[in-house]
Amino acid sequence: MRLIVLTPVAAVALLLSGCATMSQEDCLRGDWAAVGFKDGEDGRPQSRLDDHAKACAKSGVAPDPAPYFRARAQGLRLYCTQERGFREGREGDDYAGVCPQPDERGFLVGYADGKLVHEAEARLSQARSDLDSADRRAEKRDREARGVEDELRNPQLNEEQKRELRDRLNRLRSERRQATEDGRRADWAIRDAQRDVEDLEHRFRPRYGGW
Repeated sequence: MRLIVLTPVAAVALLLSGCATMSQEDCLRGDWAAVGFKDGEDGRPQSRLDDHAKACAKSGVAPDPAPYFRARAQGLRLYCTQERGFREGREGDDYAGVCPQPDERGFLVGYADGKLVHEAEARLSQARSDLDSADRRAEKRDREARGVEDELRNPQLNEEQKRELRDRLNRLRSERRQATEDGRRADWAIRDAQRDVEDLEHRFRPRYGGW
């Protein structure tokens, strides 16, 4: 096998081509059946072959469509199932409309079920993030308010300085109360979302298994 040594310019070009769908090695190997099967199994659209053609153009390699599409059709049989649709929907992945009839009907049923779970889990994750943010804000405002209270004990303050500090203290206390209230709402949202996730798991476990 001939050793290929990259010049600095070529190395930079290789790094910039990180988004290419195939490596030079894969292009030169030319196993288009394997590539097609993997693309079908991953639910890639037919236009994926055009992306491979662009990736392999610099290597002087053109795809062979016949074995690619035959194998892609076989890979789609693994992708276009109700169970896989559920997994794709739950992970929040897009569907490229690749499944043939009548397989698509089952896939879309699973995909819709999975989207319900994805949305419920996203709400739960967001609520937890909101609670964490509210707790941090409340703690920060409480710490800042205590610092202002300490400043107010300074006997050398004049009336204007005291007034400014009291105004600041009132703002901090108000922001702390608001953060605490935001935390309560986030906690309620967590409970609601957690209940939705548990209900969906109970509903879909007989069909798709647990998760």
